[in-house]
Amino acid sequence: MNYSEVLKYIEEKNKLGTVPGISAIKELLFRLGNPEKSVKALHIAGTNGKGSIMAYVESVLILHGFKVGRYISPAIFDFREKWQINREYMSEERCARIMSRIADIVLLMEADGFRSPTTFEIETAAAFLYFAEEGCDYMLIECGMGGREDATNALDAAEVRVLASISYDHMQFLGNTLEEILSEKLGIVRKGEILISYPQIPELRELINKDAADRGYTVIYPDTDGLVVEKSDIDGSIYTYKGNRYEIGIPGEYQILNAITATEVLEALNRKAEDKDRIPTREIIDGLADTLWPARMSVVLREPLFIVDGAHNRDAWTRLSETLKNCFGDKKMLFILGVLADKEYELMLKTLCPMMRKVYTITTENHRALDGKELAALIRGRGIEAEYMEADRDIESAYEKAVKTAIKEYSDEDAAIIACGTLSFAGQIIDSIKAMRYNMILRDELFIKRIKEIKKAEEERIFCKHGMDHLLSVARVATLIANDLGLNIRKDVIYATALLHDIGRWSEYESEMAHSRAGELYAREILIRTCYSKEEMDEILHAIRCHGEDTEEYGSLAWVLYKADKLSRECFNCKAYDECFWDEDRKNTFLKY
Repeated sequence: MNYSEVLKYIEEKNKLGTVPGISAIKELLFRLGNPEKSVKALHIAGTNGKGSIMAYVESVLILHGFKVGRYISPAIFDFREKWQINREYMSEERCARIMSRIADIVLLMEADGFRSPTTFEIETAAAFLYFAEEGCDYMLIECGMGGREDATNALDAAEVRVLASISYDHMQFLGNTLEEILSEKLGIVRKGEILISYPQIPELRELINKDAADRGYTVIYPDTDGLVVEKSDIDGSIYTYKGNRYEIGIPGEYQILNAITATEVLEALNRKAEDKDRIPTREIIDGLADTLWPARMSVVLREPLFIVDGAHNRDAWTRLSETLKNCFGDKKMLFILGVLADKEYELMLKTLCPMMRKVYTITTENHRALDGKELAALIRGRGIEAEYMEADRDIESAYEKAVKTAIKEYSDEDAAIIACGTLSFAGQIIDSIKAMRYNMILRDELFIKRIKEIKKAEEERIFCKHGMDHLLSVARVATLIANDLGLNIRKDVIYATALLHDIGRWSEYESEMAHSRAGELYAREILIRTCYSKEEMDEILHAIRCHGEDTEEYGSLAWVLYKADKLSRECFNCKAYDECFWDEDRKNTFLKY
């Protein structure tokens, strides 16, 4: 199979649905040579916080120099996101090769009378095989929804088992009480193993302790008495735990509990490790601080404030509500919602509606989606203005309407936009907003000020000017160049670079500072407010700094900017052609883009 055929194969296997039990994956793994036994495993179950806890652990392990595989489900951005090694997705080619091998074995299993493994079982087997082939030092394996009968429970041994927060979710499979759900989750732990558990409520701790005593394993909880919180807001938290001061960037007080649970996981690994593999406290502190986990109270825009969260069950909605109240309870909150029909969405509305000013509803791209029109009607029934977004560009339309409402009806400082409902929807909206975030630059006060100053300084200039017409031409030409050459450069990165590349022209006129250097300084200040990542900022600023010379690597962002900057000039249509100081071979005498 090629990669496209893999996606079709998985789509076909999705029709099998969810089949509890591990007999099929056990057989599949046996025929693959039991790759799950080749790599040290950390195995986590729970309702909420699995991803966050493992993200903290992963960050520290990678910082220490380990090769770390990670298997998550569901993916929210890309199918291959499920299998990562040191945060890099599995390649399409590797995915096709591994899936082809598994598909061949699945056919043999069916011929021998075994049931076909489900999609999740196939993907889990692919994770074990991939991490074993790559020689990972550790693999972090997250249960899908249960524990005892979850495909990941084919792991007969693990360095550490982990239990995240327990709440209500997937009751049709796991039971209708917290006790029943907990029992299923605890099914991942084997006799003689170590279980690191999130603090849990007292009633559940009592049940966990009894199960540990009955089945002969050790359970360790974080020491919440040794926790002192200094600060917790939308930018993250600062706290002291067991005498050490930590700072994390993922918002929400519950994330502090996830982080100290991860700290206990790492300490458990240290107790089992040889001296050379023990992780110093300083690396744990730095690794936790560097942890990113998208769609968990993610701030994707600052002006107006736009937050995306993957909350999709009752406990997560409660935590989201508490965090919103604590961080900006005085703001006017606009919501963009998309939910699944098999979730407790009525309970979600009961939890979140008290803080809603207006809601835009979406029908998510999921076969389990609740019709957004029905969701809007339910919200209006609670006395809140709600609008169903039915257009082809429903997410983009909801984003644009919410932002315009926040700007026109409230000031940027008084409004907050929150998108939530499901993890998959969170991923879709983050991608959509990232693709349009360069629009924030157009509204940035410093950008507007500098553009006005450049326009005034160039009023008498007869040669090429550097206002908005030029900036937009460079953006469009650069995008065309990247598309024509098949370059892997995001459009939103190209547009940000083009819009900002001449922002330093004013300084060149006023102080004779090179405009590329001044532009880098102004652009950095603006980009910090527009939610581009550090890696993206570094690439953009490098391109701005050196865009005046053709010195950069072919196909790089800086190379594309240089080419677009020159090709955007309409020399063939310029009244000052004869007076221009450009050499003839640099002038555009033909239209190329």
